[in-house]
Amino acid sequence: MTGVDQASVHYLTASMLVRWTDEVTDMTAIAERVRQSGYQLVPESRPELTAARLQRDFDLVARRLAVAVFFGMWSMAAAIALYAMPQGDATVSRALALGSGLLAMPVVAYAGADIVAMAWKSLRLGDLGIDLLVTLGVLGSVLLSISHLLSGSTSVYFDTAAMLITLLLVGRLIDLWVRKGAVAAITAMDAASPDLANRVTENGSVETVPAASLVVGDTVVVEAGSTSSVDGVVLTGSSSVNRAALTGESRVADVGPGERVEAGTINLTRRLQLRVDRDPGDRDIDRMGGRIAVEIARRGHDSTRTDLWARRLSIVIPALAIVVGVATFLTGVGFEVAASRALTLLVGACPCALALAAPLAQVRATLAAARFGVRIQDPVGFMRLAEVKDAIFDKTGTLTIGMPGVISITASDGWSEQEVLAMAAHAETGIDHPLARSIIRAHGSEMGEGGTRWDRGASAITPDGAVISVAGAQNTSDASGTVLQVLRDNELVGHILVDDPIDPSASAAIGALSSLGILCSIATGDNANPAHRVAEAVGIASGLVHAGCTPAEKADLVRAAGRPVLFVGDGINDGPALAASACGLSVRSAHASASSTAHVAIVDEGIRAIAPLVRLSRRTVATVNENIVLATVYNVVLVPLAATGMMTPLTAALAMLFSSLSVLLNTWRLGLSARPRAAISALGNVMRH
Repeated sequence: MTGVDQASVHYLTASMLVRWTDEVTDMTAIAERVRQSGYQLVPESRPELTAARLQRDFDLVARRLAVAVFFGMWSMAAAIALYAMPQGDATVSRALALGSGLLAMPVVAYAGADIVAMAWKSLRLGDLGIDLLVTLGVLGSVLLSISHLLSGSTSVYFDTAAMLITLLLVGRLIDLWVRKGAVAAITAMDAASPDLANRVTENGSVETVPAASLVVGDTVVVEAGSTSSVDGVVLTGSSSVNRAALTGESRVADVGPGERVEAGTINLTRRLQLRVDRDPGDRDIDRMGGRIAVEIARRGHDSTRTDLWARRLSIVIPALAIVVGVATFLTGVGFEVAASRALTLLVGACPCALALAAPLAQVRATLAAARFGVRIQDPVGFMRLAEVKDAIFDKTGTLTIGMPGVISITASDGWSEQEVLAMAAHAETGIDHPLARSIIRAHGSEMGEGGTRWDRGASAITPDGAVISVAGAQNTSDASGTVLQVLRDNELVGHILVDDPIDPSASAAIGALSSLGILCSIATGDNANPAHRVAEAVGIASGLVHAGCTPAEKADLVRAAGRPVLFVGDGINDGPALAASACGLSVRSAHASASSTAHVAIVDEGIRAIAPLVRLSRRTVATVNENIVLATVYNVVLVPLAATGMMTPLTAALAMLFSSLSVLLNTWRLGLSARPRAAISALGNVMRH
């Protein structure tokens, strides 16, 4: 449309991104153009409604497939009996032919209704595909069969029509299954913070209300250990909070009166009262959810290789069928023979095997990935992983463990590191604080009766009467993290450096990706010091470290690469980058919103699973290419046989079924030798170029 600068549709989430010039066009004109195309534009469509529609579509296609399988099976059984009968029994032959047709009618009229509708829509839009080819084959098979019956012949091909519809519905059901899972990328953001809040009433009591009902100025209570559902300013109380999921910062932050706490932040130690300063829908987390939606829509629908090949065949095959039919008729053999040859070519060359080439490989990859703890949520995104040359990692919770741990201990003269750690454990025993828990984990057990928590430290009395205290100290070194000083009767006995430990498998994972030709870098919201410390430890060059990044800057970094990028993250703040990347991957400990936004989610294994996943993606793409070769070579062989009358519509349908079976066997095979695989892949490369 004139005045529209950008238009892209992400079909998995049924979302569209449009940029237009108001002086030239408007939303009314855009909505009308969408309506003319046979679709409905729904402003401000809620993700849960999209999910409900997808579920209804999935259930409908499942029912259609069940009808196609049941009636198609009996239609084929009648056809097989007809073909196997000896010549001469005209009454039984006609009954079987009619029976095959009647049994195929529910398949054509009900199971194939949407396929015919999509074929008509594709003609109106000028975007031809497999739906049109299948529809032409189905209608041709039915009409020719009816013509034969009316002329007294029992040569019918109703079972061919049923087979075409059934094979396409299998691929359609897999496609809808993928879409159902992908829409969770939007709905998960709504679940990233609690739906309820504890509001303080005018008389001072506390009532639980929906977070959406809050307004700016309300006072809410956020209990220790819970997640804030509002953006607000602390009125009373002091506590430690964890913003890692939002900002990517590894350090626990102390907050008090006058400081801000955002929705999605975990309150770790003490109760806080907050004054709401942003309306629901305008919180930081809401803005991030909107950014994810925009990134998903901006990415649009990626046409796969099978889509592009099917579009070409949808033009070539009907044209060839018409040419063959007309040429045969002009030779004087009669209309029925010419029509039969044209239908044979149309049915036999219909690329049902092509429709199965990618979905079957994707299902096979999904099952294979599940065996080593990886969930593939968007198979198309997973297949793009094969093309990736850059991998950008978040730091906190991705390359690191995601929780504080003791990094080093420095003992004063006369004391050992173990003694310093034991005394610190005395003071931190029984205290619910991330730093306290990290010291107890490092020591291996609690010590004594328990310590007392102060505003900025903890203390305890040992059995011999000594007073042990632990408090924060200024970090004067180049090291990142929090430095704690340990004192015994006000005498400094040592320092403990607490920081987010590096994942033990990170270095090997980065090395494995580098060996696959993938350049690894870091993009983190944390400060430069901890970012460079992690980069040095895992083998990433300092020039490839991007520290202090906002969520939007991470997404910008992905797009600026100019080639397919793998982004690996774990937090809410990684959502826009995960959505913008060619393949977004969430790690085992990821926030639910990050896992849902990602194309691939690591469930059980650590990041060491990434390199095997890249290899699996490359094998999957190779298998799809091999399937395309098998389907195409079969068509090349079939066309001259159909054109010269050496095949009938029946044998063409059986050959089509064999082609689909060969694709299935190729997808599920495990042990193909290197030379045949290399030969097929090489032929695929030639065809692709």
